[in-house]
Amino acid sequence: MDLLSDEYAPATSDPLDAVEQAVIAEQYPYDREENGELHLSVPGAWRDHQMWFAWRPELDALHICSSLDLKVTSNRFRDVCELVARLNEKLWLGHFDVWVEDGSVVYRHAISLPAGENVSPAQAATMISAAQEAGERFYPAFHFLIWGGKNVEEATAAAMFETAGEA
Repeated sequence: MDLLSDEYAPATSDPLDAVEQAVIAEQYPYDREENGELHLSVPGAWRDHQMWFAWRPELDALHICSSLDLKVTSNRFRDVCELVARLNEKLWLGHFDVWVEDGSVVYRHAISLPAGENVSPAQAATMISAAQEAGERFYPAFHFLIWGGKNVEEATAAAMFETAGEA
């Protein structure tokens, strides 16, 4: 299935149906729950990205969340929040959050689907791609800060370094 063309995509009333079409087309392992969530695993260079979509009909919003599988210790919490603010400036889609409850670092993004509008499989694939790209690009910065003993400036600089091509 060509996810960049919605010409042959059937109309669906549940946005998670379109997400499921995108996930199946990419052959990602997934699990769809009865409570309006879909969980999937996307391979990455640093680690697999554990993502989940949730549909909130009362808000007309489709939400994606991707865990970076990092826990922030209380002594690094403020530094990670500063790093999040700096990295979020570089993102066009979505944002990073640090959850106060358990110190998890996550990427989040949502789209509004008002008045019966629906998401296409291509839009769902784009949300997955944006989450994967953000995680791949910025995971090292979080890792340097949390586990590598780097300061915010050093971690930010490492994240902004981009190579040309592949080795």
